[in-house]
Amino acid sequence: MKTTFTQEIMTRQVVDAAGDLLGHLADFTVDVDTGNIVAILVVTEQGIDPSELPWPTNDGLLTIPVEEVASVGNVVELSR
Repeated sequence: MKTTFTQEIMTRQVVDAAGDLLGHLADFTVDVDTGNIVAILVVTEQGIDPSELPWPTNDGLLTIPVEEVASVGNVVELSR
């Protein structure tokens, strides 16, 4: 069962620093030792070629290190 936090943040839009839509938040990875979120997993929008982006894709999800996240509000904004 999802927690309230998870329900609130999942599927939020992920935008780059210019405000262009990159995709939607699908999940995140957590360091099991520290409990810290280490990366967000993003389903990219149609028409975006993930191979042209600076982050790896794993199982169809773009893996963006949490250091690349500038802010989380109504949308998840990246720093670049």
